[in-house]
Amino acid sequence: MPDDLLTPTIAPADYQLKRKPWRPQSLLVPAILGGPTAVTVLALLNAGRLGLSRRATLTVLGAGLAALAARVAVTATLLPEATFGPARLIGSLAGALAWVAVSVTQKTRYRAYEWRGGEPAALLLPGLAAILLLGLVDGLLIRLVVRG
Repeated sequence: MPDDLLTPTIAPADYQLKRKPWRPQSLLVPAILGGPTAVTVLALLNAGRLGLSRRATLTVLGAGLAALAARVAVTATLLPEATFGPARLIGSLAGALAWVAVSVTQKTRYRAYEWRGGEPAALLLPGLAAILLLGLVDGLLIRLVVRG
């Protein structure tokens, strides 16, 4: 059996990152609880941690902005009074849709990092901050558009 078959194809130097990335699957919780703005900001930070290409980073940004625009449009059109329950559900759905782009763009790079022995960073505090602060920003934006 030739030695080439046993040689790793992912070089350790390729995935030596400055900061530990977050697990892309973990970003689903801030996406649902904080909406599209929360998941987009966290995903952009994670793209930098993973060293993703500019194209992948712009894909995440575009998906986040599209999800936010869709959330505002659907809420303003269907819920002129912006009742809390249905508006919150629309925000969760928009965040989950933005997360799909995050998962597609970051999953492969994160797996390669993980296969080389990398450990994920803790998302608890940044995730909680994004849910509270950026979820509030989303809510204020909805209030301004619907009542404005």
